[in-house]
Amino acid sequence: MYFDSILFYFNAVLLSLIFSNFLFIKSTNQSILYFYLLGKHSILIAFFSCFILGFGIYAILLSLEFLFNITFLNDYIEDIFIFIATIIFPILILSNIPKNIDTLKEEIQTTWLILIKNILIPLLFIYIVVLYAYFIKITILQELPKGDLSWIICTFLTLCIFVKMFLTSIKQQNFIVKFFDKYFIYSMIIPLIFLNIAIYTRVNEYGITQARYALILLSIWFSFIVIYYFIKKEFCIKRSFIFLFLLLLISSVTTFSASNLSINSQLNRLETMLKENNILVKNKVTPLTKQLDLKQEAQISSIIKYLNRSKEGKKRLNLLLNTDFKNSLEFLKYLNIKYSNLNTTYIKKFNLNDIVYSLNGYNYLIPLSIEQTKQKYFYKNKVILASLKNSILKLEIKNQNIQFDLKQIVKEWKKQKIEVLDKNNYKNTIFYKKMDNLELKLCIKYLRINENFEDFEVKYIEGYLMIR
Repeated sequence: MYFDSILFYFNAVLLSLIFSNFLFIKSTNQSILYFYLLGKHSILIAFFSCFILGFGIYAILLSLEFLFNITFLNDYIEDIFIFIATIIFPILILSNIPKNIDTLKEEIQTTWLILIKNILIPLLFIYIVVLYAYFIKITILQELPKGDLSWIICTFLTLCIFVKMFLTSIKQQNFIVKFFDKYFIYSMIIPLIFLNIAIYTRVNEYGITQARYALILLSIWFSFIVIYYFIKKEFCIKRSFIFLFLLLLISSVTTFSASNLSINSQLNRLETMLKENNILVKNKVTPLTKQLDLKQEAQISSIIKYLNRSKEGKKRLNLLLNTDFKNSLEFLKYLNIKYSNLNTTYIKKFNLNDIVYSLNGYNYLIPLSIEQTKQKYFYKNKVILASLKNSILKLEIKNQNIQFDLKQIVKEWKKQKIEVLDKNNYKNTIFYKKMDNLELKLCIKYLRINENFEDFEVKYIEGYLMIR
């Protein structure tokens, strides 16, 4: 099993807890729901117990390595955590579930009725209006659905199923609750159609990724619920979750797993693009000699970056190109392709490889290539210690420190609305610092910017340092 598929497998195991006790006995939606709600406290107990167990084992292994230099057990740490998460965790949940459900029945009839009637159902009606208004708009304008529409629809359909699941246990229903209970399945049909259109559009253009695989999985599950409802005229929690369990199992432990299909899809896309641009000919790589357009560079950069997220993806990429590289930049350099990112809110492309920086007046030129570790550079029998941490490039020269705030530099580029750095604006990549008897000139050729929601961090810098 690929490590990336463990999340699907873990969810399959948790999901099995909902229906496993009722698999071979006659049961109702209400009894399964009671059992599920009773488990919420035992889940917390099991989680903290497994966390302490995992942390304790990890601490013991670190101690063995530090005190006795025993490291062979570290190879099994991943398997130990998988065993704790998929075997011990579910057992602890089941062992801590109480047997008495009488008090819970009363809680469902009061607390959940208030939540569903006054909050969830009104929200769903508003959700329906917004979604259907958008569907009408794109139908009239003959536009394709936006990419993120898939997740919006999935949220709506999941809420529908969640509310329907709880309505099976509520006896006191007013008009709004009865209306939704009766017609909820019909409200899912059109969103489900547009969900499949949106998924097909994205997969056809950008291939399968694990996120899109999850969307495909959800789409199949929603479709099963709708079809089953029309055939059997009922909503069945047990069969719905058994079907989802089987889908998650397929997505984690078979050849049709999320990792396997997504890696194959992205490799096929990359191979096709490389062949179209005569970079890969008869399984031999010829570095790019022409300038690609920004969209193609961004797509190739995105695929290589995606494949480098997993060990298997990196391994398969090295096999395709007959190389032995360790990160995205090495692959891109080998192909002579500049890293580009159209989705970033900062610099989309650094096109500075052909820029000749003036050395006039400077005595020394030092090529910089710095990630998170300290690097040593030498000039005039002196040592420069360079490091990059928290987006600050720090240079130690003659026991003196000098810093370049790369984060502030990127923010300034954004403020000036610079999206591409090339020969027309490369002077914005040159910065000066003075200290005692030295003057430094930093020329930035490339920055790797890792974005996280509304913030970002510079993780890598490539360029030149001139000294006089």
